Order: sequence, then structure tokens, then C-alpha cells
Amino acid sequence: MTARLTIKPDLFDVLLAGLAERGQGHRESGAFLLTDRTHPDNQLPQAVTAIAFYDDLDPDCLTGRIDFHAAGYTALQNLCRRNGLRVAGDIHTHPAHRVQQSRLDATHPMVARDGHVALIAPHFAAGVTDVSQLGVHVRVNGDWASYYGEQAADLLLVSGRRLAAVRTPWWRRMLSRFRFRRERQETR
Repeated sequence: MTARLTIKPDLFDVLLAGLAERGQGHRESGAFLLTDRTHPDNQLPQAVTAIAFYDDLDPDCLTGRIDFHAAGYTALQNLCRRNGLRVAGDIHTHPAHRVQQSRLDATHPMVARDGHVALIAPHFAAGVTDVSQLGVHVRVNGDWASYYGEQAADLLLVSGRRLAAVRTPWWRRMLSRFRFRRERQETR
């Protein structure tokens, strides 16, 4: 399987931490994954060089779910034009462990273009430690091909190597989920 995107570990960490912080443990959040505009679309993998969080582009979009407005797309287009970037993918969070696309995700994608990569992070991104925890959905011929676990890690490379190869032990992932649930209960 050919990798679609690469991302440096520090940018991947910033991305996940930013999603978790913006979601505050109770609402979905998301970001666009941006690549260099001069990199040919069909030359894979594409390096993610920048991220643009949805709520930085559209401050009113995080309503529990994501309601991204036209003004946000205009801001995204201006950002990309100004910095020589283009959108290669996006990521958003789901509240539980499910990283499959919902019917709404599949029928109303952030970008409906073949080759677009849509990632889904579980648990509002809290406790996500490696790519294999994500759902990776690739737009192909107007439909979606979905990948999970090791296949997901094959499509999104962190620094040219699969992050799953240095995966956090299962017990540490479980502990982080337990902590997330406990912290969430304490804030209620």
C-alpha cells in the first residue's frame, strides 16, 4: 500500500494536542492538513507541512459537532494562496472509540475531491498516541475507501516511518483512556 501523506512527529503531536485542547473533552474539533502547492498531486506521499484548525478559520464552527461555514473556506483559500499551500487532507474527532465515517461525514466531506484523505481520531483526540488508532478514509472515484489499524499506519507516515512501529504499549493507551474518562467525570 502506498503512503498518501507524511507528517513530522512534532507536527503530528501539535495536531493531536490542538484537537484535544479545542474539543475540551466534550465536542468535536478538526483541522486541515496542508501540503506544498508545488508538489504534484499524483506524486505520493505528500508531506504535510502545515495545519489549519477549523476554529482558527471559522471561530463559530465548533458547536458540539462541526458547522464549518463559507467564511472559513474563504479564510482557508486565502491562507493557502498566501503561503503556497493546498489542502491534502483533514482530520476531525469523534467522541468515542469509533473512527468509521458517519453517514454525514461521508456525504458531506470537508473536501469532496478524489485523493483527499479524511482522518478521524477517537475520544476527541485525548490519549491518541499513534496513527493506527485513527480511521483513514481516502476519496476514490467519488466514494470512500476506509482503512484502520496497521493499514491506516501504512497510509499516514510519521517522519518517513510508520508510527505504529514504535507504538505505545496497549496498557499505556488503556491508562490514558481511563484518565480521560475520569477527568471528564470530574469536570461534570
